[in-house]
Amino acid sequence: MTADTADEMRELRLDYLADVREKAKLMKDHGANLGRTRQFKSSFPVLLFLSHQLKGSGGSLGFPRISELAKSMSEELNRYLESDSYPRRTPKELAETVTRVSDEMVQLVDQETKNLG
Repeated sequence: MTADTADEMRELRLDYLADVREKAKLMKDHGANLGRTRQFKSSFPVLLFLSHQLKGSGGSLGFPRISELAKSMSEELNRYLESDSYPRRTPKELAETVTRVSDEMVQLVDQETKNLG
């Protein structure tokens, strides 16, 4: 790999991490809305979309933990939609899960950004 190629890959990975940071913040904001009846309907699909996006992208750039976290959140949200899921999580419990996952993503982004710095 040439120095130019290595620099380009580093920049691509840094851009990706910045994107993950923004998405994690959006996830946390929408996750907080899950406990609010009026905002649940608009926030839930956004969370599904964000978790699906991140689930498929992290591993290809060398960040498998981001994909793992997004996958676990996606699965949790989809379980909520299943009518035969028992016991069904409450919106508040879902909000707590989303907050935990988004916080872990931000910590991971901070660590990886520092490593690439």
